[in-house]
Amino acid sequence: MWTISLQFCSDPSYIALLEDVGTDVVELTGNHLLDYGPDATLATLDMYDFRGWRYFGGGRNLQDSIQPALMEHNGNKLAFIGCNYAGPPNDWATETRPGSAPCDFDRLVAEIGNLRSAGYLPIMTLQYNEYYQPNPTDYEQRDFLRMASAGAVIVSGSQAHMPATMEFSGGSFIHYGLGNLFFDQMSLLIDGILITDACNVF
Repeated sequence: MWTISLQFCSDPSYIALLEDVGTDVVELTGNHLLDYGPDATLATLDMYDFRGWRYFGGGRNLQDSIQPALMEHNGNKLAFIGCNYAGPPNDWATETRPGSAPCDFDRLVAEIGNLRSAGYLPIMTLQYNEYYQPNPTDYEQRDFLRMASAGAVIVSGSQAHMPATMEFSGGSFIHYGLGNLFFDQMSLLIDGILITDACNVF
């Protein structure tokens, strides 16, 4: 019987890659955000704050995690907002612990509406359940379309390890999963134990 271990990390020096690509905003909805515990997560957020990078979909506590990242670019008012639908629950932020933002779709519908009323263009991302297929499930399509109907101009799935399909709904662009960019999954079999650790990626 094999045991599967999934623990993702990156050497702090590799933040230079994000600097090189001109990072301005970081999404934190990932369901491995707390793999190395709250202290490592807070240290990562300190690195972002030091560089003046905004983040969303996660944070230092629950209240911080649900705040949109607001910015203006070329006269466009942008609002980035996101949540972690997939869990696990111990990855979600609490009142006293960092983590990803849990999905409360009723709250998100209201938040997106408020942002539109304030003149922002909401960009919504979801860490949804992983499906190794290009087409969305009925549940996935339902939830993404609901965010679009609420007024999000872009709705994007951040969970997909393979590219998924996309569609337009009204004036919204929906992408059900971008796939991996700087990340790959590597596996190593040791004494019948399947180890998957993103520390091995770089």
